[in-house]
Amino acid sequence: MQRRNFLGVIMAASASALLLPLRALAAIWNKAAFDAEKLDDAEKGLEINGEIPSSNITVIAPDRAENGAIVQVEITANIPNVEAIAIFVEKNPTPLIANVMLGRNKENNMVAQAKLTTRIKMAETSDIKVVVKADGKYFTASKNVQVVENGCGGGGSANEKFESSIKLRAKLKSDVSSKNLVTEIKAIIIHPMHTGRATDDSANIIPAHFIQVADLMVNGQPVFQMQWGTGIAKNPYLTCYVDNAKLGDKVSLIWHDNLGNKGSGEIEVTA
Repeated sequence: MQRRNFLGVIMAASASALLLPLRALAAIWNKAAFDAEKLDDAEKGLEINGEIPSSNITVIAPDRAENGAIVQVEITANIPNVEAIAIFVEKNPTPLIANVMLGRNKENNMVAQAKLTTRIKMAETSDIKVVVKADGKYFTASKNVQVVENGCGGGGSANEKFESSIKLRAKLKSDVSSKNLVTEIKAIIIHPMHTGRATDDSANIIPAHFIQVADLMVNGQPVFQMQWGTGIAKNPYLTCYVDNAKLGDKVSLIWHDNLGNKGSGEIEVTA
């Protein structure tokens, strides 16, 4: 799942991440995996092999989704030393939804928890499959969601004006399981996340326009790198958790999309 690329490339680029050229972005984003039209090919693109079913992975999603364009999914992996989390929907036109790499800062033991919430698109009734990489092994779990309305086309216009923004929140909270403080980070990025498969009212194809890479950092150190495909819902939403961050620490989010647009936001950790 390429965690080594995340730690190497992002730490080198973090000081000037908004200047990241498209060729460097292409080196990070796994085109073969995200463009694959079959689940097996998408997993092969992430070098996943020897999957082990695990009851230590929890996938929370609705049993029934009235609108497949926005399906919220929460993932928790109670497995030591998680390196990456991948999300798939087998019956989507491109099954790989997201590949999330988790970071660890050895200097201050700042650790990304293997827990996140996001919103995805689903074309039809299918399993949401999660594959977790930990200590070089791959563990998996899934959750079936019945979809009433196809959510993989998307809407909008081929000529709409693009404007984006980020809303961020970072708060210290008690972690019931460990009895320690954990920083809960919430983010919403205003972005159309067009799939490239929808048409507007004039029957014009709306070109693909989606965020490919979003990097979450604390005090300039990488915590999460999220590689996204067209299966992430419009206006991407994220909740994630970091151990050992402190009041006043700076949380920043930097994103790049497939058309060369980029944006960033920053906020301090509060109580």
